[in-house]
Amino acid sequence: MAEIKTGDFVLPGDFLATTEEFVPGDCAYEEEGKIYATSTGVVLVDARVKKISVFSRVKGPPLLRPGDIIVGRVEDVREQSASVFIGVLRGREDREIPAPKMGSIHISQAHTSYVRELNKLFRIGDIVRAKVLGTQREQAQLTTAGKELGVLVASCSRCRTVLEHDGTKLRCPNCGNIEMRKVASDYRQGAL
Repeated sequence: MAEIKTGDFVLPGDFLATTEEFVPGDCAYEEEGKIYATSTGVVLVDARVKKISVFSRVKGPPLLRPGDIIVGRVEDVREQSASVFIGVLRGREDREIPAPKMGSIHISQAHTSYVRELNKLFRIGDIVRAKVLGTQREQAQLTTAGKELGVLVASCSRCRTVLEHDGTKLRCPNCGNIEMRKVASDYRQGAL
């Protein structure tokens, strides 16, 4: 494999380097220890900070960065973290997100106050809005601490009917079940 250097022309998916050599910059992503181009363009190697990027005049797929807001679906809830499948990046709803497509909300990042049981705040299937804290290899680190962050839509754990917001709790209009969640301030209002 020829060494990639500044000025080389690359296409989406082209191998750029390994994570042992560089960190991915703009228009580049890491998967299983290798860095690939996300768009067509010219390679830029910054040897000083060990970063490899692709300069593109074409608007490529959205890349997750700290501070970005995502919307996703809770896939699993464990004692210390909830796994979220990232569906969309706010402001870039027109494009699919490349890897990582999974995020993790650690119990310490779920709420602004102390959380004893994470499964009281999230359940599998909940649609959540979260902020990206960082991106590492397989998963993005997410937070729902904040008024506008949290569950946007939740279903009853008994009958799967969409829950209605009732003060500080969520109530099932079908079976009357009452559940708790870390809801966003605009629960079920349709805004990303």
